[in-house]
Amino acid sequence: MPYSHDKAALAECEELLAIPANYLRRMRRRNGRICLDAGALGQQQLQALLFDCFFSRGSEHPFDLRGARTFPDLLAYVGWVAPQPDRLVLRVRAAARVCSYLLPYIRTFQDGSFEVSGIPGLRLERVTSKGLLLHHLPTHGRIELRERTGEPSHQHMRDALEGEAQGNTSLGVPDVNPMQAWTKASLTQGESVMAHHWAPTATTALRSALLVRANLLWSSPRHRAHLTPARRSNADRCLRWATGLTVTELGSLLTNSAVRIPEARFSAPTSVAGIGLIQLDGGILELQGQTVP
Repeated sequence: MPYSHDKAALAECEELLAIPANYLRRMRRRNGRICLDAGALGQQQLQALLFDCFFSRGSEHPFDLRGARTFPDLLAYVGWVAPQPDRLVLRVRAAARVCSYLLPYIRTFQDGSFEVSGIPGLRLERVTSKGLLLHHLPTHGRIELRERTGEPSHQHMRDALEGEAQGNTSLGVPDVNPMQAWTKASLTQGESVMAHHWAPTATTALRSALLVRANLLWSSPRHRAHLTPARRSNADRCLRWATGLTVTELGSLLTNSAVRIPEARFSAPTSVAGIGLIQLDGGILELQGQTVP
């Protein structure tokens, strides 16, 4: 029966992705099916950029310059990730702290080159007692950081953000005062030269889709999921992880479950310790993880 199938799919999504049922219901289409994927290209571009940041290793990502913590460290604050029609919602602890790490700061060198810490083009659109809404100028994508530790007041949230922002004064380099690019109404020159990081590629839709399904990997302790260069000539990069699902199990969930990526295709490893492939719209990523459960 359709109703029973829809109910079962909602329960499976809730279990696999840890997204509350009330958010999943907002993501239902008229036919009752849950849509996890952003339709707008700009939102996909922003989510693909976030995927690159969260699945970087250590502080290897070029925007990871703060010093005290890294993009992967922020996952300790994240409860769940839920796509909504006009934004991506991250349920987080210490929303102001996470926000301050994502907002961009720019260091300009004497030769006219730049370093950016945080996400270039990201701006604070709105502050409420429940969280912070961020807008990405070049892609028009949005991220909402929703606070999960109680219901702080609107003023408390603003004070917390201001306190975190004041601590971001040196990009980890003494005697350096970076510009707060996130306070500017338009894209700065230092941010514009980073446009290749969010420009559409063959894997933009795939990386965006994997971000909203990241709990499949993040739910496993010490998963150490990260991106590395690919071996196959037709693949963009390789997504690796250390614990949890096997490559075949992940590939099956991504193509044959309630959280599947529509139109995605999975090629299983040809050996026990081999590499699988996940493909969407011509974009390919390698998958390399556990070999046994």
